[in-house]
Amino acid sequence: MEKTRETARLRLRPLVASDLAAYQRLLALPPMAAANGSPADASPELMARWFEADRQSPFAFAVVDRTTDRFMGTILYYQHDESGEAPHEYDLGYFLDPMDWGQGLMPEALRASLTLVGQAIPAAQTVWAACLPTNQRSQRVLEKLGFQLVTTALPTPQHPALFKLVVTGEKKDAATDD
Repeated sequence: MEKTRETARLRLRPLVASDLAAYQRLLALPPMAAANGSPADASPELMARWFEADRQSPFAFAVVDRTTDRFMGTILYYQHDESGEAPHEYDLGYFLDPMDWGQGLMPEALRASLTLVGQAIPAAQTVWAACLPTNQRSQRVLEKLGFQLVTTALPTPQHPALFKLVVTGEKKDAATDD
């Protein structure tokens, strides 16, 4: 199974232990906490626990600048149902350095990650993504990739917007073109 993928501007690779300091730096930024709903004052120890848990997800990717190798963010796919009854359903999580927002980098990175996941799991997959209602940028990213809003109630901070993408064999190629 291929574990890295390059796009015009980015490289996706496995999340590794040496990424911890950059991961913590990004999550400590106030715009990041606001965008993902995490506490703005999370301790380094707590972020280290999050990092180790994230590294255990079935697909944990570092997003790095292709030319400088700068750590820019992560893309994570968690098993949607830990009971194993839905083996091809994943919850998607991602974040990107705020200095890189607004450049189309996350859709580019997510397309590449969907390709890698699709190569590892040839069966149809359902990918779920929850998004805070205040995070309009992330909602636009998901919509660009073909995710459909599936919540029926108005999203609130306690009930984020829920998006769904079903990726089949033929859609994988179309949805993941760079």
